[in-house]
Amino acid sequence: MSERPTTFIFDLDGVLCRYDLPARLKYLSRITGLDPDDIRARLWGSGFEDSADAGKFADGESYLAEFARRLDCALSREQWIEARRASMTPYPQVLDLVKRLDADGDVAVLTNNVPLFADTLGELFPQVPQLFGDRIFFSCHMHVAKPDPEAYLHVCRTLGAAPDAAVFVDDKASNAEGASRAGLTGIRFTGPEALAAELARLGVPV
Repeated sequence: MSERPTTFIFDLDGVLCRYDLPARLKYLSRITGLDPDDIRARLWGSGFEDSADAGKFADGESYLAEFARRLDCALSREQWIEARRASMTPYPQVLDLVKRLDADGDVAVLTNNVPLFADTLGELFPQVPQLFGDRIFFSCHMHVAKPDPEAYLHVCRTLGAAPDAAVFVDDKASNAEGASRAGLTGIRFTGPEALAAELARLGVPV
């Protein structure tokens, strides 16, 4: 990148908020009576969540029905929301950084996530739609997920941003590397202070 970046794209879970899967599993365990490790195997170990991230389910209702079927439980939408909310703790320093970047550039979110998460984001994490508006991109809607380079390029095309003028931030090294393969500057998130330092190194006033 020869010039200062002007577009900043963030992962959601693990960057804008701390994501605690064990807390989510514990909540689901209380509802279903299943062991947390069994729940993890049924939903994540089976590839179900990955397929939902990639757009297998047309809407939140069909996703939730299959989620509940795999747990042998009549799980409600409200219970799913509460379990998901239990796993999320916002990072205030990152949200404040986004506000500062938005004043002098374009900000967006790119998240591998399922349709019910997209439907309920305003309930789960209202600061995100407040900060990013309609610049929130869900893999389930795009039918392509990180670290496929097309996921990042789709976001750039929609925003009208040149990949070499864009930064992408993710807590997973593989996703940051996918952004780099697409021509963006990929940054692995390890904490708010390290992110601010890396952006400053790129010439971004933070």
